[in-house]
Amino acid sequence: MSFPRLILGLFFAAHGAFAASGPVAKPLRILPLGDSITRGSYLAQHADGPYRGKAIGRANPKGGGWRKMLQDHLRTAGVAYDFVGELNYHAFGEAGMVDPAFDPDHHGLAGFSNRQILQGGTVPTPAEILAALDTTRITVPDLATVLRRQQPDIILLMSGANGFDAPARDELIRQIGRLSPAHLFVATILPQQPPRAGWEQVVEYNASLPAIVSAQQAAGHRVTLVEMNQAVGADDLLPDGVHPGPEGMRKMAATWFRALRTAGYVQPDAR
Repeated sequence: MSFPRLILGLFFAAHGAFAASGPVAKPLRILPLGDSITRGSYLAQHADGPYRGKAIGRANPKGGGWRKMLQDHLRTAGVAYDFVGELNYHAFGEAGMVDPAFDPDHHGLAGFSNRQILQGGTVPTPAEILAALDTTRITVPDLATVLRRQQPDIILLMSGANGFDAPARDELIRQIGRLSPAHLFVATILPQQPPRAGWEQVVEYNASLPAIVSAQQAAGHRVTLVEMNQAVGADDLLPDGVHPGPEGMRKMAATWFRALRTAGYVQPDAR
């Protein structure tokens, strides 16, 4: 099944434009696109009950990943925004209830390669979320369908940590250019380290990214390269060697925010 808008006491689904206060312009529709790092690192675990020792997928104070921190920056700067995507679990909140100031929508597909992001499929999902939905799986459509449904103004893409497939990444970027007028911000992937298999491929994978960005820019597409790898170090990773910890996510949010400000979506003096 696809992931619906949920009203189960677990998620805040009736969201709209988020900003500091007062009248706002039409909100920027922002699509966070990628893998589990876009979804957010699972930092909280169930202390007891049937899911004891398992990651908490429902809204919690450690949820939301860098998306929560970026939204804090945008709200402080008075930017009207609406995060969009096919998923809305792993949100920031308390006791399973999403904080009203946090927009939970995203398209962070845990474990997905670039090819899988293009094609869609079944998303690995915490058992508690599946139980809440009374289903055995959550699926998302192909990227073309996602872009048509979500109609983003801005896409924040960081993908490739699963499989390092540069040709598929380049096709993903080209497809976005063909199908969406959105301004694409595409980031180099974070460093990795053991015990993560393939960690040594990060450098070569990132080195191949500027070529496709330059080609798309020359073709008239709005594409911005974001040097995320330079902002987040190996010391910012969790013990798994791939997912960022709290400081790494803070640095990611600040880097996305600087890129949006440089591109003119945020007032130059906003912090």
